[in-house]
Amino acid sequence: MIAQMTLRHIPDEVGKSLRMRAKKTGRSINRAAIELLEVALDIRARDSKKRDLSRFAGQWNTEECRTFERNTRVFDQIDPEVWPK
Repeated sequence: MIAQMTLRHIPDEVGKSLRMRAKKTGRSINRAAIELLEVALDIRARDSKKRDLSRFAGQWNTEECRTFERNTRVFDQIDPEVWPK
């Protein structure tokens, strides 16, 4: 791990946006910068936690999702006898 890194000549707009993002997310400027670099470089911190249920439930591919939506479309219809206006 690199202990420190110095960036110079950071454009005002970049510095302002980074400070705003850090404040909005409740993180330090350092942590916000690292997270943005991880996203830009398409990497993740090893200790980052997933916040989804994919390891328990899996994930559908595009065709499975379309099939589900097509087969459940009937539930979007309102029965006027049961729910009159």
